[in-house]
Amino acid sequence: MRFRHKLALLALAAGFSACSENAAAPTGNVAGDGQTWVRGGGASQALTPSSSFTFQMTIDPKKNTTWELGAGNSLSFPRGSLCEPTKSSYGDGEWDKPCIAATRSVTLNVTVWADDAGHPRVDFSPSVRFVPSEDPRDWVVLTFADLQASLDPFFNINYCHTATSTCSNEALLDPTLVTLRDPKNGKITRRLKHFSGYNVAAGRSDVESMLNASGSVSPSGTLLTHGASITTADLTLASLSAVQAAYPELGPTDAMDLFERIRAGRRFSGYILASGVQNE
Repeated sequence: MRFRHKLALLALAAGFSACSENAAAPTGNVAGDGQTWVRGGGASQALTPSSSFTFQMTIDPKKNTTWELGAGNSLSFPRGSLCEPTKSSYGDGEWDKPCIAATRSVTLNVTVWADDAGHPRVDFSPSVRFVPSEDPRDWVVLTFADLQASLDPFFNINYCHTATSTCSNEALLDPTLVTLRDPKNGKITRRLKHFSGYNVAAGRSDVESMLNASGSVSPSGTLLTHGASITTADLTLASLSAVQAAYPELGPTDAMDLFERIRAGRRFSGYILASGVQNE
C-alpha cells in the first residue's frame, strides 16, 4: 500500500503542468472516458474576511462536473466519484474503505469565505466522501487561487473538521493528498477524499519537524520537505540521476521516493490532456 501511495503522490502535479492556466476547470471538452465536462455553476464573487456566501451544489454522479467557488477557486467531480451518503461510512480511517457509489444526485450546502489573512476557506455540509481509487481520472480535485500560497512551499490546502476548528495537513499521512503549487498562475491544488472543510494556511511547525537534516532546495529555489507543497518545476526531473543531481542532499531512499512521485505526476498529466482541460 505504501508503494502504491508513492506512485500516486504527485499525480496532481502534472495536472498543473498540463493545464497551468486552469488546473481543475474543464471547459466542456471530451474527457478521456468519452464523457464531456460540464460546468455545474457556483459563484464568482470575490472573497473577504468580513463576509461569506453560501450556495447549493448538486452533484450528479453521472456527469464530470466543475463548480466555481468564487474568486477563481474551483472544484471538479469525475462521474462516479461520489459515495452514497446514506450507505457509506465517514470519519478518520474510513477514507480508503470501499463504498457504494451514488446513483442519485446529492445536494450540498457550500460556504466560502476568506480567513483573517485573506486566504480562501470552504466548508461543505452534509459531509460526504468519495469512491476510493488509485486511478487519478477518478479523483475529486480542489483548486484555490492564492498567489502567496503558490509561491511558498510552507502553505498547504489543509483539512478542517468543522468551520471553526483548527486545520491539518492530511498529506503528512497520505502522500496522494499533497498540495501542488503553480507559481506562474498563482494557484494551488490537491486531491480530496472527502468533504468537510478546507483552508489555505501555512503549516511550518508540521513541515519543519520533518525537514531533512540539511534541508533540500528544489529547482525552483524553495525548500523541499516531506510536508511541504511541491512546485511543478520538480516535474522537469526526468530520471533518478536528474533527481540526485538536483537534490544532492537527499539519500538514495529519499531520492527514489521523489522520483516515483514525479513519475506519477506525468501519469496524471496524460489524463488531464485526454479530458480536454486546456489553457485559457
